[in-house]
Amino acid sequence: METGGVFRVDEAPPRGLGIHSAIPGDEGDDDLPVYVSRDFDFRLRNALAVNGFDRGSFVVMVGGSSSGKTRSLYEAVYELVPEWALVQPADAAELLDLKGAPPRRTVVWLDELQRYLSADPPLSSECIRALIRAGNLVVGTLWPDQYALWTAGHEDVHRLVKAATVIPVPDDLTGPEKEVAEAAAERDSRIRQALKTRDAGLTQALAGGPALVMCWEQPVNPYVRAIITAAADAHRLGVQSPLSETLLVEAMAGYLQGRQRVRSPGEWLPEALPHATRPQFGEVSALSPTDGGRPGRLAGYTVADYLAQHLRRERRVETVPHEAWQALVTRLIRPADLWQVAESALARLRCRYAEGALRRLADEFRDARAASRLAALFVRQDRFADAVAVLDAGWNDEDLRTQLLRTRELRQRVEAIRPRALAGEVAARERLADILLDGGECDDLRLRAQRRDRPAAERLVDRLAARGCVREIRKRAELGDFYAAEALCDLYVAWGDIDLLEARAQSGDPAAQLRLSKANRRHDSPENELAELRGAVDDGNPEAGPQLCALLFEMRDEARLKAELNAGTAGAADRLIALYMALDRFDPERLARLHGYGFHADGRTVHL
Repeated sequence: METGGVFRVDEAPPRGLGIHSAIPGDEGDDDLPVYVSRDFDFRLRNALAVNGFDRGSFVVMVGGSSSGKTRSLYEAVYELVPEWALVQPADAAELLDLKGAPPRRTVVWLDELQRYLSADPPLSSECIRALIRAGNLVVGTLWPDQYALWTAGHEDVHRLVKAATVIPVPDDLTGPEKEVAEAAAERDSRIRQALKTRDAGLTQALAGGPALVMCWEQPVNPYVRAIITAAADAHRLGVQSPLSETLLVEAMAGYLQGRQRVRSPGEWLPEALPHATRPQFGEVSALSPTDGGRPGRLAGYTVADYLAQHLRRERRVETVPHEAWQALVTRLIRPADLWQVAESALARLRCRYAEGALRRLADEFRDARAASRLAALFVRQDRFADAVAVLDAGWNDEDLRTQLLRTRELRQRVEAIRPRALAGEVAARERLADILLDGGECDDLRLRAQRRDRPAAERLVDRLAARGCVREIRKRAELGDFYAAEALCDLYVAWGDIDLLEARAQSGDPAAQLRLSKANRRHDSPENELAELRGAVDDGNPEAGPQLCALLFEMRDEARLKAELNAGTAGAADRLIALYMALDRFDPERLARLHGYGFHADGRTVHL
C-alpha cells in the first residue's frame, strides 16, 4: 500500500522503478517476464546484506542499456527486504532533504544515478553516509561510460561514486545463464521469442531494442529519423535533460536534406513525433514524453537508453550539425547540460559553440568556473580585451583575480611583441603564436631556462614534445641538451624514423644509441592495440582515450585522429594540433588560430 508517496518494496510498481516494458507475449504470460537468474546475483545479495541490515549499504549496478541491471536489482531487494519502505526521489534536492532526518529500513532507489550526480546541487557523499548510517539500502544504476565519468575526478561527487560497491552487469548472458534462459523459455513466450533474436542479446530483445533500432534505420519518413538522431546526438554530447519541442525542431533541421527542409518547420514535428513516440513493444518507444518532475506538464522528450547507446556506437565519429549545436547552446536551461555541451565542444575543437555555452553559464548563472574557461578560450583567440572583460566582471573569486592578473601580464607581453610581428619579423611572429597556443606556458619556461633553471628547461622539453615542436627540440639537442636529445630520439622511436635515429647514433649521440635496439623491436602493426584501446574508450575507460590518441599521433594518422576529434575522445584535440605542429602542416600563426577557433560543425577549419 502506498503511504505518503512511499511504497513497500513488495508493492512498488516495477515499471515505475525503471524496468523496461517487455515485448508482447502469449495471453497467459505474467506482466514481467520470468526472471533469468544471473551469475552475479549471489554477489549482489551479499553486497546488499554485507552489514546484516544493522547498517546500510550503497550498491551500484554498472552495465549497458537494457542489460538487465535494474531488473536484477529489483529481484534482489524484493527477495531480501520485501517489507521495507522504498523511496524513489524525483531529484537530488529531495534526497538531500532526507540527510537531516534519514528514514530507517528503507530502500533508496536511484535508477539512472547520473541524474542525481549532475543535479544542481548534486547528490553529496555526506547525504549517502547519513542514509547508510541509519540502516538504509541505497541502490542505483549507471552505464559504464557514466561510471567512468563520475569516478575520474576528485570532487565530492566523484568520491561518492568511488565509495559504492559496484556490481558489473555484462551485456551478454554467460553459458550457465543461457541454460537458465532456455529453461525459462518453456514457461514464457517472450523469452522464447527473445532467444531467437540474432541482432540483440536476451535482455535487449526483451526490452524491444531491435524494434527501436529499426524505427531509426527504416523510418516512416525522414523527419522521424531526423528527430531521433537529434535527440541521440544530444545524449551523445552529454545532455541528460528532456529536450523541448522547440529545441528538437531547431536541431533536426541539421539532419534534413534539400527539399525536406523546404516545408515549414511547423510541419516537421507533427510529421515526426507521433511515429517517434509510438510504442514498439509494450511502452517502449524511441522518444518518450517526460514531465521533468512536475506532474501535468510536458518538460520534453528523452531518447530510449538502448537506442541512445546504439546510435552512440553507430554515430561515434559523425559530426554534429550546426543547427543541433546551436539549438543546444541557446535552448538548454540546466547549467549541468550547458557544461556538458561546452566540454563536448572544446573536446571537438568546435570553439564557437563552447563560447556560446560558457558565455551563458557565466552571464546567466554567474558560474565562476565557466568565466575562467571562457577567458582562457579568448586568450587562445588573441581576444585579450574580451578575456579581461569576462574576468573583471565583479567576481568575488580569488582564482579569477589571479587569472585576471595573469591575463593582463600576458596581454602586455603580447602587445610588446606585436609591432615586430606585424613588421614581418619571423621570430616575433612565432613567439606570438607560441604564447597563444598554450597561454604563455612555454614562453615562461624558456625565460626561466635562459636563467639556467634546469628543472624548468626539462619541463620545457616535455611540453615541447607534447606539442609536437620537433624543430625546437632538435635545435636544443644540437646545442648539447641531453634531455632534449632523449626526447627527440623518443619521438623518432615512436614514429619509426629509424634512418634519422641511426644517423644520430652514428654521429655519437648516446641517446640515439640506447634507443636504436628498442626501435628495431617495434611492432609492425599496432592495429590490435588500436582496436583494444578503442573498445576501452567505448567502455568508458578514462585512460584509454589519451592512450589511443597518443598512439595515433605516433602513427602520424591524421585521418583517424580527426575521427577521434569528432568523437570527442579525450586527448584528440591536443594530439591533432601536435601532429600538425610536428608535420609543419600549418605555419605557427595559422596553427594558433586553428587551436583558438577550431573547426566548423562540419569539420571545415575556421579562419585559415
